[in-house]
Amino acid sequence: MVDVYLSLPCFLTMVSAAAEIYHDETVGYLVGYSAKDKFVVEYAVPFQAIISSEEFAYIDENRTARINRIINRFAEGMEIIGTFHSHAGKGKYQAVPLPSAADVNHVLPDEVELIVALNSQRKQMHWQEGRYTLYGTVDDLHVQIGGFVRTKSGRGWKRVHVNCSSVTGVVQ
Repeated sequence: MVDVYLSLPCFLTMVSAAAEIYHDETVGYLVGYSAKDKFVVEYAVPFQAIISSEEFAYIDENRTARINRIINRFAEGMEIIGTFHSHAGKGKYQAVPLPSAADVNHVLPDEVELIVALNSQRKQMHWQEGRYTLYGTVDDLHVQIGGFVRTKSGRGWKRVHVNCSSVTGVVQ
């Protein structure tokens, strides 16, 4: 199994960026370190210049090129190890942190994709770590963070185990 460890700043950025524009999608880079079967994500860098709706997010590649240059200059040994985006539930349709076919197609091999799924909160709950997801409530939202990597063949995907001990108190 592939493990993904989130720092508190990364967690805060992803959840707040997704909640800010809930029902639209947010998108961004994940910056940190990767090793065999493990990703350590120190920072999430959301894109502000996107055209977003409930169904898609269009990214301005000229502006992301600028972000790439900034990260490469100041990341001090860290690198872009993947991306994150959000899925938002609407009405009776619940968002889940599972990839669509389009999500799988845009992820590069050796990178991780995290999905922040937001739904209306039914009851308040403490943050917990599940088999594949990190989940809990914040404000009036139920949030699940899950993710995936491409398989070795590049044609499929497999789920990752998401950890954030700063939020759950579970130490690996």
